[in-house]
Amino acid sequence: MAPAGLEFRILGPFEVLANGRPFPLGPGKERALLAVLLLYRNERVSTDRLTDVLWDESPPESAPKMIQIYVSRLRRALADDTGRDRRLITQPGGYRLRVEPDELDLDRFERMHAEGRNALVADPALATLRLREALSLWRGPPLADVALGRVLEHECTRLEELRLAALEERIEADLTLGAGPELVDELEALVRQRPLRERPAAQLMLALYRSGRQAEALAIYKQTRDHLVDELAIEPGRSLKELQQAILRQDPALDPPASERSSAPPTPVRERRPAPTPERPAKQKPKRLVVGGMLAAALAAAAVIAITVVAEPKRRPVRLSADAIGVVRDGRLVDQARTGGTPAAIAAGGGAIWIASAGANSVSRLDPKTLEVRQTIEVGNGPSGIATGGRAVWVSNGLDGTVARIDPRANKVVQTIQVGSGPTAITYGLGSVWVANRADQTVSRIEPRTGNVLDTLAAGTDAAAITAGDGAVWVVDQARGRIARLEPGFTEPVLTINVGNGPSALALGADSLWVANTLDSTVSRIDPRSNRVIATVPVGAGPSGLAVGSDGIWVANEFDDTLSRIRPQTNRVDRTISLGQRPTGATAANGAVLVAAGPMAASHRGGTLRLVTNKFPYGSIDPLNAGSYAAIILTNDGLTGFRRVGGVEGAELVPDLALDLPTPTDDGRSYTFRLRRGIHYSNGELVRPEDFRRALERVFIVFHDTYVYGAIVGASTCASTPSRCDLSRGVVADDRAWTVTFHLHRPDPDFLAKLALPAAYAVPTTTPARDVRTHPVPATGPYMIGTYKPGRLVALVRNPRFRIWSSSAQPAGYPDAIVWTLGTFPAPQVGAVERGRADLASEGVPPNRFTEVATQYASQVRLNPAPRTTFLFLNTRLRPFDDVRVRRAVSYAIDRAAVVRALGGAERAQPTCQILPPNFPGYRPYCPFTLQPSTVGTWTAPDIAKARQLVAASGTRGVAVTVWIPPNHRPEAAVVVAVLKQLGYDARGKQLGFDFYNTNVGDSRLKIQAGVHSWQADYPAPSNFLDVLLSCRAFQRGVGLNLNAPQFCDRAIDRR
Repeated sequence: MAPAGLEFRILGPFEVLANGRPFPLGPGKERALLAVLLLYRNERVSTDRLTDVLWDESPPESAPKMIQIYVSRLRRALADDTGRDRRLITQPGGYRLRVEPDELDLDRFERMHAEGRNALVADPALATLRLREALSLWRGPPLADVALGRVLEHECTRLEELRLAALEERIEADLTLGAGPELVDELEALVRQRPLRERPAAQLMLALYRSGRQAEALAIYKQTRDHLVDELAIEPGRSLKELQQAILRQDPALDPPASERSSAPPTPVRERRPAPTPERPAKQKPKRLVVGGMLAAALAAAAVIAITVVAEPKRRPVRLSADAIGVVRDGRLVDQARTGGTPAAIAAGGGAIWIASAGANSVSRLDPKTLEVRQTIEVGNGPSGIATGGRAVWVSNGLDGTVARIDPRANKVVQTIQVGSGPTAITYGLGSVWVANRADQTVSRIEPRTGNVLDTLAAGTDAAAITAGDGAVWVVDQARGRIARLEPGFTEPVLTINVGNGPSALALGADSLWVANTLDSTVSRIDPRSNRVIATVPVGAGPSGLAVGSDGIWVANEFDDTLSRIRPQTNRVDRTISLGQRPTGATAANGAVLVAAGPMAASHRGGTLRLVTNKFPYGSIDPLNAGSYAAIILTNDGLTGFRRVGGVEGAELVPDLALDLPTPTDDGRSYTFRLRRGIHYSNGELVRPEDFRRALERVFIVFHDTYVYGAIVGASTCASTPSRCDLSRGVVADDRAWTVTFHLHRPDPDFLAKLALPAAYAVPTTTPARDVRTHPVPATGPYMIGTYKPGRLVALVRNPRFRIWSSSAQPAGYPDAIVWTLGTFPAPQVGAVERGRADLASEGVPPNRFTEVATQYASQVRLNPAPRTTFLFLNTRLRPFDDVRVRRAVSYAIDRAAVVRALGGAERAQPTCQILPPNFPGYRPYCPFTLQPSTVGTWTAPDIAKARQLVAASGTRGVAVTVWIPPNHRPEAAVVVAVLKQLGYDARGKQLGFDFYNTNVGDSRLKIQAGVHSWQADYPAPSNFLDVLLSCRAFQRGVGLNLNAPQFCDRAIDRR
């Protein structure tokens, strides 16, 4: 029974106080009902409205009866000493809760808020007092412990906006009274939480300016403008722009009132005011500045005061160039050195500065005193990490799975060490060299004296960065946003630590482990002893590099071209340097911090990129057509995507049209994506959650195929009965929450990667359920298809509605137009580039011309290793290859070195004995089909004698064999036919055109015995080879596009 004096509190955890003491509330829906009635106090709330609010518009049939029960219980709880309830009143069709003035904390807040707002101009001191009193009523997020449906969430958002407005007005009153430095911390937190609100950004700029931090104030303007332009495609408002200009000219109107000015940190520039004269009144005073709607008026009315500036002599500022190394001392950029190539990684040690260049496949040695390049040393393919220690320089070559050991005395590579797949980072510590192999999620431990790989540890992460020290090896798990701790003697992580989104760099210093979280724009500080995050520090946009200097922790921010310094004593950024170039890494040496800068983006922008190709895009520009992918990834977007960078880092999965990568629920069978708001197609339509469902429905209707997305609930029905296709249960679009939820009938560990394929890209719901062929779908990306003439031309032009929402997933692109000339074979493609008529030969250089091109046009040749395997398929259901002994015989007999030569040599290919290409996730060196096999797992030579023994045992010698050969595999097919003849078969090659081969090679009705084929991964997972090419599910009888051409099926293997 409730006493008379009640107090209702909703500005925080839901509470009811009776005479100052907590009053028990009912459970669940009963609490929510009381909360709703309080929000609509003294008003009738209909039963229908209560039903919608309490059950999120999906009520049970018994909802009206249950509401009556809840009301009855509330009445008993709210009854007075006589047993009567005079508060909860039944009215026609609903209920009304009577609440007296000031019984509800929200009413008191709104009253004091109004009093403070009204006093802002006339009496800022009173305004501060009232607004502080109002804000003191807040104890946390409103209704924090009440299960909220959508309607209540909306109301709570409204209340939070009221709190934020009151907070901004209180800060405005404080600024009017002369505050400045004491507000910086509070405002920095507010701007981080609400980066698109201009008012707190302006307040922070003014507070920083009054603290003598003019450069940082201007950096806040740039940061806010970038957010507005990137996320909303709008410029800052007039007030914010005028404030920036006022700061640049050091307008006296920005100063605090003289009578109320407290001692502040000295500003970099001292002012000497002239003595008073009759013409210059001594007490002419700048008007107070009110940050907000009155900013423009305040600036316009500022008094003009003549000043004499006495400045200290300044050094000429250093402007960092592209492809250079900047030197930072005493918090300033003091020098730079051009490197001659794009730096991918930087390290210092052995009396030199070492810079790895991925584009040139080299390492440059710089003199630490003169910053001159002394030597350039060729290393492996795609150097991505560099470290010094153990009297050597160690370079991880991300694209060939090796580590190059450089002797700094000899200035050359003295050892090449095979490690795991995709080595992306390397470090020296704890007496060993540690290599993070991103593709196969392992860490290799190298003994520095011998170069032997001592251990291969399971990292359990995607191993994007690594460092060693404080008794452990620390590895970044970028996809899951965590750090794995490995310790010597253990074969897997001993623990993991959750950090921010997209961690990409590590550094040890100040008794801590520092982690750069690129997607959060923060740095996490971890205590290595407790394995806890003890601080999260906001920094610049896209932190991607860390260096431990003598004066703090320096952070390279790649999205806003800045370098920030964190003071470990305060866990705050106290210095930010604008570089003007994109930083690619940082290190410390000789009391300085060295920052590597990449290429100048502006130098690449504009113009037309001209490409020549053969038959892309195979008669259709539909996102469903795999042949159109090269264009579609530039014109359209999915929920997820792969990072648009070269090297191993390009395998990183990042959110695209989704805000983040969700964690699966329901035992791995449900994924809920939060969609970015305000994205439009090139035709002006809004990208909506249901557009992703339409994209997948088109997959099943057009292809009648459930192979890739068959785990989605409803997929089988869509594929088998297109006229009844409905994925509404499997792909749930919520326009209120702006989310897309996928429900699977079985877990699919590669589901997020599959959503990055163009077939899953968003399309308007009006897109027809057929191949659109020459009529492109509206674009979301930086380009849209301007012209498509099948077999002749594809031209992309700028999409005027595009704005950058994620530099990682979909950057703006450099050229203004991209043109493919179609129907050009590889040799004429090379000729077009040689004569300057094209910029890129899409199909590469034919093997018979590679040496000529590599020598005469060396500066124009770029090697781009692709995750592709060329293989001979053998039909396991047709003689002679239905006998496993014959298949093994062919594997022993094939001269893989001859095939490599046919493909253009060791620079173009390497031999393998398995379907997974080297340096690919899941790949392990393994080759039993070689002369004298060893534990090293590499192919050395064919074993013809063993092959002939197996053929003789099978009794198939002399059988006629026909090998299907497409035009692009004729050189290697010649090797295959010769080997089959050598084994005693009546073998011949059947040369076919591209179209006929590709559309018929898997048709089981044609009884194709063998063929030369290749497969390139769509996404970095072993399943994209094994499941696609060799699983029972992949085999479709009597279908020409069946990818399982060997017709191999072993369900026991599939289940493993």
